[in-house]
Amino acid sequence: MKFQCHTRDFLEAMGLVAGVVPANPTRPVLQSALLKADQNGLQVIGTDLEVGLQAQVDEVMVEKEGSCLIPCGRLVKILRELQGADLCVELDASGQVCISSGSANFKVPSGSVDEFPAVQFSTEAPSIQVNREDLIRNFQRVSVASARDATRFNMHSVLLDCHEGEIRIVGTDGKRMAMSVMPSEAGTSSGAPQGQFIIPLKAVDLLTRILTSETEENVVFRLDQNEATYISEFVSLSCRLVEGKFPEYERAVPQELESVYRINSDEFLVALKQCSLMTTKETNTVRFSFNDQEATLSSSASNVGESKVKFPVEKISGAEGEFVVVFNPVYLIDLLRVVDSSQVECSFKDSKTAGLFSIPDYPLAYRHIVMPLVITEMQNA
Repeated sequence: MKFQCHTRDFLEAMGLVAGVVPANPTRPVLQSALLKADQNGLQVIGTDLEVGLQAQVDEVMVEKEGSCLIPCGRLVKILRELQGADLCVELDASGQVCISSGSANFKVPSGSVDEFPAVQFSTEAPSIQVNREDLIRNFQRVSVASARDATRFNMHSVLLDCHEGEIRIVGTDGKRMAMSVMPSEAGTSSGAPQGQFIIPLKAVDLLTRILTSETEENVVFRLDQNEATYISEFVSLSCRLVEGKFPEYERAVPQELESVYRINSDEFLVALKQCSLMTTKETNTVRFSFNDQEATLSSSASNVGESKVKFPVEKISGAEGEFVVVFNPVYLIDLLRVVDSSQVECSFKDSKTAGLFSIPDYPLAYRHIVMPLVITEMQNA
């Protein structure tokens, strides 16, 4: 195998594949990337057995077709430090991968290609077509609420709940939940998928990154009972769906909301950041006090200090007098960083029931539910 290509193009492809390669794999071979050079160009492939990705490098001069297995992390580090605009990669007779660019030359041992697991990308499953920018936005809005603990499989994920003409995207960690609704249609003649599909968070993050670099207005991805697949001109991604049952998200949406306030998103975010400066990991709580025209955020922690920040609000509905509720500020900061709206609407039933945060002009398109903290818990922390 021997090929030449642009260093930057190769690094971009390797960077995508590196997002799949596990840090602590069950099999050492999974730390490597498979390079395949043929008349179609260069394909870079990686997998962790749950998610598989193939990135295509087209502007390649292949002098000798072939394939090799090379440690992914090591190759990415080499490519980042190369100064030359172009490079040459060759697999020599001794099984070494020789990389040269300008005055720099490297030799990296190659692994056995036969040990690398097969990575396939289905083109037969039912598919949906959605607006690319809307999908990126909704993935970002929803995934922020997903559990980061990889052992919580059914929550370390994003749910795609597909119905006729729309798709609901949901993420939760048990203490907060985000849900977006967007229109969809069948992507091909094979029909649109129906039902619930749980996609691992790792695949959602990778797909969001891939879609950001695409240019098409609409994109198509496939869903069947076991797998989700996205295929474009330059990148193919497949992932095994998470087994198990996703929490009943519709039951988590609070009803009979009585106190509703509209707040400028930027002012709200600034106030939360300022107030959270006087919190600790043990006492990560902020007290919200709403009246008809103003909200006051306050926090305190022993040996740290206290803070109090005020900002204007527009009261939409609610009983007269003060309304008090306590939240973990991190959850609301995460929400405001992805909400992408000049205003956010905050709705409450009482201080012990989950608060509902939405976009005023599109209240059903995006909803973010956050569980409050009971005041006695804050006082005893």
